[in-house]
Amino acid sequence: MARFQAQIRMGYYPTPLEVVDRCKTFIKAQGKVSFLDPCCGEGLALERLASGFDAKTYGIEIDGRRSEESKLRLDFVLKCGYEQAVITNNCFSLLLLNPPYDFETGEDVVDRKEKTFLKNTVRYLQAGGLLVYIIPQRRLDKSIAKILSYKFGHFKIHKFPGREYEAFNQIVVMAVKKKTAATDEMAFSALLKAPYADFEELPLTNQPVYELPLSKKVGVFRSTLLDLEALEKEVRDSALWQRIESLSLINTATLERPPLPLHTGHLGLLLATGLMDGLVETENREDRHIVRGKVEKVAVCTVEDKDGCTEERQLDRYKVSIKILTETGDIITLM
Repeated sequence: MARFQAQIRMGYYPTPLEVVDRCKTFIKAQGKVSFLDPCCGEGLALERLASGFDAKTYGIEIDGRRSEESKLRLDFVLKCGYEQAVITNNCFSLLLLNPPYDFETGEDVVDRKEKTFLKNTVRYLQAGGLLVYIIPQRRLDKSIAKILSYKFGHFKIHKFPGREYEAFNQIVVMAVKKKTAATDEMAFSALLKAPYADFEELPLTNQPVYELPLSKKVGVFRSTLLDLEALEKEVRDSALWQRIESLSLINTATLERPPLPLHTGHLGLLLATGLMDGLVETENREDRHIVRGKVEKVAVCTVEDKDGCTEERQLDRYKVSIKILTETGDIITLM
């Protein structure tokens, strides 16, 4: 039942803001930094964590409603899964990671998302950057311990404070990305005990523990998916589109009253090209009708016998069709 509810919510359980405030006391920064949350939800946690720092915030959110909410709070947001994102590697100062609590399924593997998110997004964090990793305590298994001990050092692990811990027994793992990846056997052994350890509650520290490295240039941060709504907005706001509108008569074109009465041929052309399509009102309601004009190209074949030889020709001609739908439902073809 718990997993079914998690799937309904797409595994989404936002980070409590009290936890964010406590994590923030561990951090200091002296200069421009960049924060990434590859599962940012409504952007509340990352916005809160970055407030007070000279930080640019980057979020990824697959849910449409939540991604729109996060755009109001974060500097850059992609509406997609992290798998569909193209991002510069080794550039962010901090990676906030609270992955969905569910399974990742593929053709040949079934794995926990807590692991796949860590494995596939750690590349975006620069050396010396800080990982803030939030998962249920029992999910810190051997495979995750191996990744953490290989890529990171300087660990601090605490459980959620008070009643926040009761829901999913969540812990916060804070660690610094190594310049050179190598397995630390002591850290690996300690992390293997994490699912059963009695961690202290996440405190409010008096002195920061981690200093964030300055942000590197985030050269690429885009989705490989086409967001039609965003594309339409970009086109409408573009200088080129405004130029096209200023030169076109699309919005102002009207059928003006001619200075002289139209000849029969003129009326036929107007009808055929569809400029007079629609409902035609008359004084007698029973005579109301709908007009529909159309011009289509048709091929006409001719066969001639010349000196015992058959000569076949195919010519294209335009056929004019004008149809009338009467009040009684009859269809009349004029041409």
